[in-house]
Amino acid sequence: MARMNDLARAELLKARVAEYMAAGLDWHRNVKFANDMIRRSAHGRNFTAGQRRWVMSIIEDAVPTSADPVLFAKIVDAAAVEGLKVRTRDILLDFSRKVFNGWDLSPKQESFLEGLLGEADNCQLNGPWLPTAPQVDDIRSCIMLARRYSSSYLASHPGLYKALNKATRFIERIGAGEMVAATESRFDEWCMNKLFKQFKTPLGELASPKHPVGETRFFGEAGGWCTTTQSKRDPIVHIALVVDEPLVDEVGAVAYPVIVNGEMKNIDGRRLGKRRPRRS
Repeated sequence: MARMNDLARAELLKARVAEYMAAGLDWHRNVKFANDMIRRSAHGRNFTAGQRRWVMSIIEDAVPTSADPVLFAKIVDAAAVEGLKVRTRDILLDFSRKVFNGWDLSPKQESFLEGLLGEADNCQLNGPWLPTAPQVDDIRSCIMLARRYSSSYLASHPGLYKALNKATRFIERIGAGEMVAATESRFDEWCMNKLFKQFKTPLGELASPKHPVGETRFFGEAGGWCTTTQSKRDPIVHIALVVDEPLVDEVGAVAYPVIVNGEMKNIDGRRLGKRRPRRS
């Protein structure tokens, strides 16, 4: 090849990088090195003698091929399926490197790979998993219900903490579309089921309120007594009228909007009762 300067070599590298990318080799060491050299040239820095030799070998040599081209192509195509979970895609790409290099897979790895390929096929045929509209509402409720937990509690429950973080990112990005939000946040069905299991009881109460709208309940308020015969330990008992559907309050409890003594309040449902509390 005729002599050329480093700027010309960088232009040839760009075309060669595109060929590597088309072959599913964006992870290859030659691609990483070529991109470094392209940036180096863009900053006006010349290549060293060793770098120039490596650059010329990338330009002149053919794009390397896999030891098992059929399986490699199958894995790369599966990883490119739109809507595939990020974790699944990352694992497939890791397998593609192993197959490309000709490394032997253990029986467990082969079985695991088949399962991932099946997941990709199912995603391509039936579309990616996405939560339904009612499930998205429940996910929002779970995030608010999590206010009941302290940071130390969440630190001791890493699975719940992980699911909550991904759910929060999912809800923040949902304006760009559910598929984009699920992909960018890595929120998947496992995370959703983790939250729904954790908050099964309060979610059930939000869906089927214990205290229906229009009914009256007794509400005990600590801090005094209403008659001279009542003990200081007894609460002041008020009658509360439930006026709206339950909600999640600022401390993550299921609360009911009620009217007590002409005043609107959100009262924790656990403090409302159908019967007047007994005196001590």
